[in-house]
Amino acid sequence: MSATITSTAESSASSSATLHSHLVLVRMGLMLAGILIPAFALPLIVVGCLFLSDGDRTWGGGLLLASVPMLAVAWPLLRRSMLPVLATLTPKNLRLEPRGRSIAYGVPPTDYPLSEMVGYGELASQGGAHIKLYPSHGPMLQLADRPKRGIPAAETSLPGLVDAVTLGRTLQGQMVAAGTPDESLHRPNFYQGGFGRALAWLCYALMALGAALLLVPGVDWTVSLRLFTFTALYLSLYRRNQRTAPTA
Repeated sequence: MSATITSTAESSASSSATLHSHLVLVRMGLMLAGILIPAFALPLIVVGCLFLSDGDRTWGGGLLLASVPMLAVAWPLLRRSMLPVLATLTPKNLRLEPRGRSIAYGVPPTDYPLSEMVGYGELASQGGAHIKLYPSHGPMLQLADRPKRGIPAAETSLPGLVDAVTLGRTLQGQMVAAGTPDESLHRPNFYQGGFGRALAWLCYALMALGAALLLVPGVDWTVSLRLFTFTALYLSLYRRNQRTAPTA
């Protein structure tokens, strides 16, 4: 396993300081729903406007009305998918205390004994780094740094304040120091798995196809542009997350 984890274990074992981190608890199911619902609503709006332009008020008005509740629920779902918490890490326990709207939603404070943590992973996204913690009982926890503008001024100067990745790696090091086997700690993220690599190769093939289409008479150049755009977005995330894999 990596020398990074070993050095983290040594440093965490020699220090019993309590660490704090302002995080958001990410609930991917709600987040995907909040993103996909508007994606389905926008075509309804476009088609509804086309019907109205043709004078068909029944279909046009109906599609526009159907899109309203879809757009209305998207923002609440996104807010509930990212719950602000204050994470407190001690040598034996990780505690997540609700902050901000999480209190209004009735989210209870939760303790996770480190002895029950069996895995750790990292995921790099366009919005920053996420860590994934795997308790032996219960669902996986995905945590990300809370935007600084949302943190109350009174809590910006807590002692031992660190970011999400530092907190996660310290926790990981404490698990190593406690005797947890190195190989059981690292959980590969989606992009490090077989399906993620297969999609990357598919993207490379589509980019090659896009380059070839530029030479085909009668094919609009925007077809290649769309292929390059969407494949490049995935490949950028793929390469970033490949670099989060531990080195032997």
